[in-house]
Amino acid sequence: MLHEFVSSNRDELVRRCRSRVSERVLEQLVRALRGAPAALEVSRTAALHGKALREQGYTAGQVVQDYADIANTIAELAAEHHAAVTAGELETLNRFLDSAIADAVASYGGLTKSRELFARH
Repeated sequence: MLHEFVSSNRDELVRRCRSRVSERVLEQLVRALRGAPAALEVSRTAALHGKALREQGYTAGQVVQDYADIANTIAELAAEHHAAVTAGELETLNRFLDSAIADAVASYGGLTKSRELFARH
């Protein structure tokens, strides 16, 4: 199961993502994959992440790429370990990252509610 894979390979994922994502995001992902409600915590962390990257001079595109890097790193390591990952787990992972991207970009742009950003499109 993906949550077991992410949990048991957390150190390697953090190492590979060291400049791309904080350890806290991976912990939130594990909880989300286990089915624990983490939306509020993910939203707050992503908003802080977007704001921090803006202050460091990163572009909005680079903020989005941070979260794509998470998905790519997990997929890469899972393939290397021949980990069994279900379609439902991939869907949860994608929803988690989509939400985090929305909140990070909303914070980056100074918006307070990321859902408003996507509601307009």
